[in-house]
Order: sequence, then structure tokens, then C-alpha cells
Amino acid sequence: MTTTQPQPQAGARQRSLSTYEGWNDFAERPARTRPDTLTLKRLAALSTQERVGYDLARRQWHANILLRTRQVQEIELQLGDILDSNLQDADRVKSAAAIDAPPALGKSTVVNNFGRVFHQQRIAEAGEWLDQDRDVRHLPVCHVTLTGRPTIKGLHMMILGFYAHPATAGILHRSMAGRDLARAAAECIERHDTRLVIVDDLHFLRMNTRDGVEVANQLKWLSNEYNATFLFAGVALRKRGLVGEGQTGEGAAMAQTFRRWTVLSLEPFTLAHKRGRDEWDRLLFGIDQALVLTDGRDGMLVDLSRYLFARTTGNIGSLMDLIRRGASRAIRTGRERIDRELLDDIRIDEGAETERRELEAKLERQLRSQRAGRRRKTQGGEVAAA
Repeated sequence: MTTTQPQPQAGARQRSLSTYEGWNDFAERPARTRPDTLTLKRLAALSTQERVGYDLARRQWHANILLRTRQVQEIELQLGDILDSNLQDADRVKSAAAIDAPPALGKSTVVNNFGRVFHQQRIAEAGEWLDQDRDVRHLPVCHVTLTGRPTIKGLHMMILGFYAHPATAGILHRSMAGRDLARAAAECIERHDTRLVIVDDLHFLRMNTRDGVEVANQLKWLSNEYNATFLFAGVALRKRGLVGEGQTGEGAAMAQTFRRWTVLSLEPFTLAHKRGRDEWDRLLFGIDQALVLTDGRDGMLVDLSRYLFARTTGNIGSLMDLIRRGASRAIRTGRERIDRELLDDIRIDEGAETERRELEAKLERQLRSQRAGRRRKTQGGEVAAA
């Protein structure tokens, strides 16, 4: 039997998004094609080679499912507004944006996919090259990820590394003064017409250290000096004092910088009110529709709504990890469906696992209370009718 299933993508080496080659691979990769959902009979009729290819295509598809929730759509609209407002002349101070979120809520996914769409938009508007000789590549987005305790030199080297600048090779950078590295980084942004600079994991910036203050000042200078919008992302930025007001002394100067940033938040889902419960169920239904499991059914995940919330504490990152691993196991074991028995045996991040039992007990108490309330209403109605 032959099928017209999408072929699994070749196992090309995954390059870092913090290099222009890796970013371009990510931003320009064709959209994935969802494999067909076969019946059990058609699945059993596949040859061994066809089955291997089909299962691999499904696992790759599940590993890359991406859903745009209401929160994500609202953040994308806000970011689009900021980028458009920054089309102003060079003498105007430009706004920056920051995504502030707890762990496991997908902040990096949000900024990366926004950057991907922006990259495609700018390439469509201005082309892949900025000169007729095709010497200067158009790089609309620069992506860097802070690590450890970033220093001002380290920041410059990360930016230069994205552009594969010669200063990052050999010992050349050791002979370059900090201001020369800063100038080289800024020239790269300008030369390649970079309009969006993504700085992920901003929470590694320590504002109580000299290095942290220097890096923050440099980010301020870059965002003010050049024709690019800076988009930062990090965990608990307000709590760490990286955004917000009320600081004094040297911190007040940094707060003045951060007050010009538009801070956008990602929050966990909640079951505390009807709107939250409806949004959670819509998310689960959307994932249901994306899964490619032969024995799956519509509503398979919605039926597990409270269980999935308790397992993941409403964090979409934890939820997607659980579902991806569950789908993979369902394929590898031949189960071809996701249910509580399968998911109970799968562990995810420690944060979600630690909070799981407490939240399960809380949700069970709430459910019993709601049932008791409905019984009292029913009994009251019966008495009134009598």
C-alpha cells in the first residue's frame, strides 16, 4: 500500500537562533504539513518502511505543535503597534518592549515566533540583499540569549557573534577596546538593516552588580541610538527589579530606562471563573484537533480538563510537554490515544510535579463543593414545588 503522507523532515543539524544562519533557517523554514490521520485498518496495512516514516512524521509534527492563544494574539498586536510606532525619524527616542512571565509559559516561543513573522514581512518588503552586488545580506532580526552573569563585553560579543563578525574569531577581540566592540555591534545592526533585536533571558542581568548596570546602560544606548526596536524576554522581571518603578539611587537611573519599556505579561491559565475555564477548554480542543492519533477522538483532552490543569498548574509550557510526550508514547506503544492511565506514567518539569498533588486536592474540594451546591438547589426546588 502506498500513501501520500508528508515525508519526515531530514535530520538537519539544528543551529542556534543566536547566529544569523540559525535564525534564517528558523525564520524561512516552510510551514509543516499535518500528516493524515489513518484508520486502524490503513495503519495496519502500511509496510514496515511506510510505518516507520509515518510514525516519525507524526512525532515531528507533535513535537512542533504551536497554538496561538488569546494572550499570545494580544501580545502580538501590542508588539506590532510598538514596531510601527518606532518607524519615526532617527531623532526620536524609540520604545522597547519586554515580555515578563513565570517559567514554563512560553515566553521564548512567543518572541521567537513574533520575530519569525516580522523577519518574513521585512524580507517581503525589502528583499534578501541590501545591495545590487549581493554583498550585504538583509538581516531584519538579531537574536541573542543572555547567560550566566553577562558583562558589557560579553553582550557585544554575543551581538557580533550573531552577525559572524570577524571580531569573534581568534584573538582579535582581545585587542579591541570595549567602545570599539560597541561600535562594531552597532554598525552591524545598522549595516544589515536590523529592525528588531530580541534579547532573551533578561533575568540573568543582575542589577545589584557593576556588570549588570553597565549592560543595562549599553542596552539603553543601543536602543536609543539605532533604528531597531529591542524586545526583551525574561522570568519575573518585575520581581527582580528589572522593570518597574520605585527605585532609588543608581537603581532609579535604570528605572528611568525601564519606564520607557512597554511591559507585557503572560499569565497561567485559571479555572477560577467561567471565562478562564472556557479558554482552557478551547486550548485543549485546539490541541485535540492538531493531534494525529489513529484511535484518538474529538474531546479526548477536554474530557481530562481538570486533570490536565492539576498536572500542569495551568502553564502552557508544562501542558505541551505532557501532551507531546503522551502522543509520542501513544505512537511508540501502539496505544494510539491519550488517556489518564497513559499520562499518569509520564513525568514533566519538577515545578509542575511538585504542585500537582496540592492542586489536585484543591480542585477535588471545589468540585465536591459545586456538586453539593447543585444538590441543595435541586432539593430546595423540590420543596418549593411541593
